[in-house]
Amino acid sequence: MKTLLMAVALALTASLTQAQNVLVDADKKLNTDFGKYKTYAWASQVDSQLDPGLYFMNDLQLKRRIREAVAFALDGRGYQFNRQAPDLLVNFRVFEKPVTIQGYTGYGTTYFGTNEVRQPEDVTTFEAKAGSLVVNLVDTKTGQVVWRGLASGLTNANGFDRDENRIKQAVNLIFEKYGYRADKL
Repeated sequence: MKTLLMAVALALTASLTQAQNVLVDADKKLNTDFGKYKTYAWASQVDSQLDPGLYFMNDLQLKRRIREAVAFALDGRGYQFNRQAPDLLVNFRVFEKPVTIQGYTGYGTTYFGTNEVRQPEDVTTFEAKAGSLVVNLVDTKTGQVVWRGLASGLTNANGFDRDENRIKQAVNLIFEKYGYRADKL
């Protein structure tokens, strides 16, 4: 019994150590009513096809694991999968090489005010390290990314860490930054 408890404690310590190595960040489009989003569907590149991009991981099993973890996160927040008329289009990318991604700076000069508006000069770029997972939620009516989550540090000695539990953990950490629900619980 003592040996079993020690093994469980070591496993928990190892998983917590791995979680600490993953850095997570998120950004959203300001003045977006997330309450209007109830359904989602996958972007075409997510739907089991290989992605011929220069910096992207081309691994169907990895895509399946990420897709399942993201679906679990969204379903758990009350979102419904709807291929025909979704409110949100879900896209994700796994970068095996460093890349520069466009995003936003800060929250502007009226952050604590009521009329926050981001200006074109608020746009900036940020570096995603090799081994980063980026999840984008796109409003299907406007075609704009309304929320983006990023997890970096998903590497091990062999490159990108494809471990199913590690992927679930990273996606869970990303969606901890997503404070919205479709079911208003």
